[in-house]
Amino acid sequence: MKLYRKPAKYFWLLLVIFPARIALLAQDADSPAKVPFRVGERLNFSVNWTVGNIGTANLQITAIDTFDSHPCYRVEMEARSNKTLDLIYPVRDYFLSLIDQKELFSRKFVKNQQEGRQKRQIELIYDQQAGLRYDLVKGDTVEIVPEAQDELSIFYYCRTLELKVGSGVLLENFVDKKGNPLKVGILRTEWVEVPAGRFYCYVVEPYIKSGGLFEHKGNLLLWVTNDEHRIPVKISSNLDFGSIVVLLESYSLGAG
Repeated sequence: MKLYRKPAKYFWLLLVIFPARIALLAQDADSPAKVPFRVGERLNFSVNWTVGNIGTANLQITAIDTFDSHPCYRVEMEARSNKTLDLIYPVRDYFLSLIDQKELFSRKFVKNQQEGRQKRQIELIYDQQAGLRYDLVKGDTVEIVPEAQDELSIFYYCRTLELKVGSGVLLENFVDKKGNPLKVGILRTEWVEVPAGRFYCYVVEPYIKSGGLFEHKGNLLLWVTNDEHRIPVKISSNLDFGSIVVLLESYSLGAG
């Protein structure tokens, strides 16, 4: 039973931990940031373990909301296990992020998880001006780094990155109370074929800094399109108990 639970749990993390330090695209001081995504974009993925498919996930930008007078992208993610895995370890996850349309940092983050018999709810408010994050479920308040990201906003924020093969970028990630300085290497470009089509991509590899040195964790690779959309089309990770491969099945770029 553990062989099913571990890859299921690890995959849901893969879609939300990819980090990078961003050089924002050129923008006017009072205008929204120029970004490679827009309202209506939807990305549909299959989640596959060594033995076959174990579930699906989708990411979408559903609207422009206003939070505390700030226009924000409303980004939602849903992930669920398939019928076979449901018998052993059912997964029903929902994530919501309100991303500031101008600054591209997090304003609010919600996570509702049901994984196996465990349920977890998180609701965080990011006061970027005060440098504080409020946990509305636990009642905690913690200090945050400037322009702090949540688990989902960072995924979209990194898509504004200027990528160059052979270079690395750094982000002070802050998805929990400790935060992690993270390094990302841009390894190469190559063609990759997935169910959604054939794409020319950058191959990107994250590293985690531990104890003052960059320590590689987990052989995680991500393929992101080498075009103006910067769409993630494939994620792979080799684990002790098999490999996880996430593939883009279909997508819509939205209106704009």
